[in-house]
Amino acid sequence: MTELGARLKEARLAKGYSIDDLQEITKIQKRYLAGIEEGNYATMPGAFYVRAFIKQYAEAVGLNGDELLETYKTDIPSPSNDEVSKSIPAIPSRRTLGGRSSNKLMEVFPMIVVALFIIAIIVIVWTLYQNKPGDSKDLLEPTDEVMFEQQPQTEQNPKDPVVEEQADPEEPVEEEVEEPVIAEQLTFVETQGETSTYDLTGAENYVVKLVTTNRTWLNIRDQDNKILVDQEIAAGQTFELDVASSSRVRVRIGSTPGNTVYMNDQVVEFPTDRATQNLVIQFQK
Repeated sequence: MTELGARLKEARLAKGYSIDDLQEITKIQKRYLAGIEEGNYATMPGAFYVRAFIKQYAEAVGLNGDELLETYKTDIPSPSNDEVSKSIPAIPSRRTLGGRSSNKLMEVFPMIVVALFIIAIIVIVWTLYQNKPGDSKDLLEPTDEVMFEQQPQTEQNPKDPVVEEQADPEEPVEEEVEEPVIAEQLTFVETQGETSTYDLTGAENYVVKLVTTNRTWLNIRDQDNKILVDQEIAAGQTFELDVASSSRVRVRIGSTPGNTVYMNDQVVEFPTDRATQNLVIQFQK
């Protein structure tokens, strides 16, 4: 048994967990958990999973996984070059593509404004031309005979009072005021270590989505630290979860390179270069 395995086993026993209990908590097969305690890493799928399983084991028994990996890095197998190359995405980042689209839009926007202004001037000139009065000569041309028709005068008793009809006052029309529509907004708050916090406001739906290029472990918990999801997501898959019943979620990604997290189709950025990160999203309902 290695020093790392002894330290993990001691922490597990202090928590009162058996290997079966730890398997239920971490969803890692107990033969892998026993291998970690004994320092036997040959039975595991690869160095990537060795480090991920050790970190998850440590956090389940109340230890700092990153600190253990750093302390005992000489005793733990490192990922091979093939595993490292597979973890590097082969496509440009979404942020880069978004930046190019924004730059093109800013270049074209002034041209669109000028074109609309010219079209508006043409429409105004054409409208004024159509409403231009005809030749005044046609309107003022005299006729051969002008007939005056005398209207009969009605007799009116000077003693009769003249009654003026009063028009009913018009009731003011109340204008309907439309309430402003608050657009959905995802706002970055802060980053502490491997945990970054975001606020979500103005949302009607609450759906967490993970799109993977590389396989990773996904763990989602609610505001009461209840586990909603704890499983491996294979490369090339899309996973969605409706969390409308929660007021806060923590999304933990075991391997961030090449993988993207969405909240209601908005990309939740990974602010750091850490392989494992937590994204805490608070719902301002």
